[in-house]
Amino acid sequence: MMLHLRRLRNAAALGLGVLAASTITAAADDTLKIAVGQRGSWDTSVSELGQKAGIFKKHGLELDLLFTQGAGETQQATISGSVDVGIGGGVMGVLGAFEKGAPIRVIGTEINSAGDYWYVPAASPIKSIRDANGATMAFSTVGSSTQAIVLAIIKEYGLSTAKPVATSTTPITAASAPR
Repeated sequence: MMLHLRRLRNAAALGLGVLAASTITAAADDTLKIAVGQRGSWDTSVSELGQKAGIFKKHGLELDLLFTQGAGETQQATISGSVDVGIGGGVMGVLGAFEKGAPIRVIGTEINSAGDYWYVPAASPIKSIRDANGATMAFSTVGSSTQAIVLAIIKEYGLSTAKPVATSTTPITAASAPR
């Protein structure tokens, strides 16, 4: 009888230990995996800055940030399920992927219109978009909104010899633009 009582007490202690451990685990922060397109752009900095400032931690969230080279890579990470949320996808790229059947849903936005623009050095012979035939036109990554915009510009203006070129993230593309 004494042995049975000791086993029962040990089992109860083990059960309480497991319960305590599961309570500790439940109290830990929830982790949210986020693909962030174009690190260094102001509109994609919210998650990184909020994480550094402890804002998400205060609300029980730990962010696992994956920085991509742009919206195309961000979309692929999101569509594949490698991340929970994609940030920095452009309107045209995201809606285009959705229209083609990608299993994604828009849950929010941080801007009302595209902030993208194309420019040339002041001394360039290109004075308007119509002069860009034969020139290279930079966009961030394949599948991005900037690629969709470049392809639309080429089509709209009949720039049959313009060359669209993926150059990586917007900050890198802008920094490496010819001067």
